Amino acid sequence: MDKRKTTEQAFIRNDQYNFIARQVSHIINAYATVNHRDTLDGVKLHAFSKVEEMLPEMNGVQETLLNRLLEIEDEIEAEAFLSELKQYVIPFRRVSKKTVEKLFPKAKKLQLPDLNALDYQSLSYIGWFDSRAHKQHLIFEYQGKLKGISGVFDTSSTQGFCTLCHNFEDVGLFVARVRSGKETYVNRGNYICKNSQSCNEQLTDLTRVDAFLDNLTR
Repeated sequence: MDKRKTTEQAFIRNDQYNFIARQVSHIINAYATVNHRDTLDGVKLHAFSKVEEMLPEMNGVQETLLNRLLEIEDEIEAEAFLSELKQYVIPFRRVSKKTVEKLFPKAKKLQLPDLNALDYQSLSYIGWFDSRAHKQHLIFEYQGKLKGISGVFDTSSTQGFCTLCHNFEDVGLFVARVRSGKETYVNRGNYICKNSQSCNEQLTDLTRVDAFLDNLTR
């Protein structure tokens, strides 16, 4: 049985779910290292206030659900809370082979991931490496529309901070050729995670994603 909520019921994005999961992790870590009740209550209240700040327009039902964060004391309760919360994640817009091909009209013999196997609820963007073209293809929702961006991608072993999720990971230099004038182009590069799935799992804020896209589309 599909436990995902309807579009009307879903109210958080993947990055927001990841942010809440990180706050839950802080609570569990506190219970593993601190015995003082007031300190533990303070950690919970701080975590919940950060969630409230991120979601200032929660309705009563949503706030009741998220209030359960204040009851978490162990990993079993944390897993149950996050499992229920996952049902309320707005999935990334589902794409078809035809849609992807339209997003990358200049790509010839485009290698595609298995689009039906993607967990769209766990995505803030779609990314995959095209070994034939030696390029990384990225699909984002940008200004209300799907946008495809391709770039030459260096897959050599490098560790650094990802421009998108801002975690220290195995990254590669993504270089896209973008228009800088009526008939002129420039190359713009950023280090991003080699593994798009793990990047999506660690994204907790779309601000850097928007800045990345602004830089490639302005």
